[in-house]
Amino acid sequence: MNKTEALMANYPNLKYKFNDRMPEKLKGLCKGNIIYLNPNQSKEQLVGTLGEEIAHYLTSVGDITAQDTNEKRKQEQKARDLGATLVVSPADYIECFNQRLSTRWECAEYLGITVETLDEATNVYTSFNDGKLEYNDHTIFFRPDGIVDVVKWIK
Repeated sequence: MNKTEALMANYPNLKYKFNDRMPEKLKGLCKGNIIYLNPNQSKEQLVGTLGEEIAHYLTSVGDITAQDTNEKRKQEQKARDLGATLVVSPADYIECFNQRLSTRWECAEYLGITVETLDEATNVYTSFNDGKLEYNDHTIFFRPDGIVDVVKWIK
């Protein structure tokens, strides 16, 4: 199961519709419990789009398509941040570490996502707990310069 299928399976209460009539610049749109996805994007882009649209479903209130107020811009950023963490989990960073991947590009390719989505998730995790996260016998350090370090605990 790829990341897109896994995300969809985690939210079975949502309906997913691919609409090839969507404007080229519009990658996705959430209306109620229906997520419309533009099929004219790479599979790596689609994962990030889907994560963000699910996050809109979970966090947004009302129509925020026009980003004309601070509240709407805050809702948009909140959905982007949550969407990135729905797509890239702490386990993904550990898996990249276990695979001995050392660059953002290698990790993004391995995870089947864009570098931009990986960077967004890294920025979000950097803002939590001073960039330190303990997960499954590992400590993950997210540095402000975008570097991620993973340390496995010895028992």
